[in-house]
Amino acid sequence: IDKVKKQPFSPILDLPGSVNFDMTRVADVGGRISGRITRAMVVPGQKVKKGDALVEIEGADLGGALSSLLSAKANLAAARAQATREENLAREQLTTGAALEQARAHAKALEAEVKGAEQHLLAMGVSPSSVGGMSEGRTGPRRIVLRSPIAGEVIELHAVLGQVVDPTHPVLRVADLGVLWIQLDVFEVDLARVHQGDKVKIITEAYPDRIFSGTVDHIESYIDEQTRTARVRIIVDNTDRLLRPGQFIHAQLSPKSTEGSSIVIPRRAVVQIDGEPTAFVQTGARRFEPRPLQLGSQSESEVEVAHGLLENDRLVVEGAFALKSEMLR
Repeated sequence: IDKVKKQPFSPILDLPGSVNFDMTRVADVGGRISGRITRAMVVPGQKVKKGDALVEIEGADLGGALSSLLSAKANLAAARAQATREENLAREQLTTGAALEQARAHAKALEAEVKGAEQHLLAMGVSPSSVGGMSEGRTGPRRIVLRSPIAGEVIELHAVLGQVVDPTHPVLRVADLGVLWIQLDVFEVDLARVHQGDKVKIITEAYPDRIFSGTVDHIESYIDEQTRTARVRIIVDNTDRLLRPGQFIHAQLSPKSTEGSSIVIPRRAVVQIDGEPTAFVQTGARRFEPRPLQLGSQSESEVEVAHGLLENDRLVVEGAFALKSEMLR
């Protein structure tokens, strides 16, 4: 016989989940121009640094963009020369102010045209040094080199030598696998017990004796109408590269202790009578009363009682099944 008492209760949540990329550490590298792949400098699984060359693309669009820049620069040079002549004539009062302003405005407009042509080439992937040094008589690059925007590992390579690609075609995916996300689906009834910063233990079938540690980073602000769950994102360190995106895991989430306390009793004190969870309370020397229970959260060895027991009730723990058998005889 134990006395019923209130105590803090934070049962561990056992949840299934899956390993995903940290989407802040993933980059899809697109074609940038319509063209043909002439060289691939990496293979899947290869580690790269930010700025490393990945793939080389040759395309007609590049030639047109280079011609547009050279033409704009030539027109700008002529317009600036004309503006200088107008300024000299204006000092000698041999031209009108309107003609001078028109020459200056024309030069300004062509400066904007040059800037636009340069930005077009930069957007295609031409290096700033190549764009800045381009002038009449100097041929620009014939091919675009796609470079890695982040340090990481080449996860996917979607194109092969000679394949035609366009700007909407993803050519490679690079990801930093040193940190990963784990997605857990938490039922609506348990959401109030999950908080940012909660610690999580992660177990995998691949390494059953290894416990990985993570932390709750984000709890989605909506609930899936079909599953009645909300996704919880866990951040986990993966420096040793044992976890892999797409892998299924089992997580044990330890909610932070909440203020207040609840009536908590051993699970072995609860029996089922007519399909209802029930406990026995001693009401006299040899008198026992069955109490239907409304249960709350549960752990492996304890259960929270929302209704049915009062503090200081004398609870039958070890003999509950014997009393049930006697009562149903």
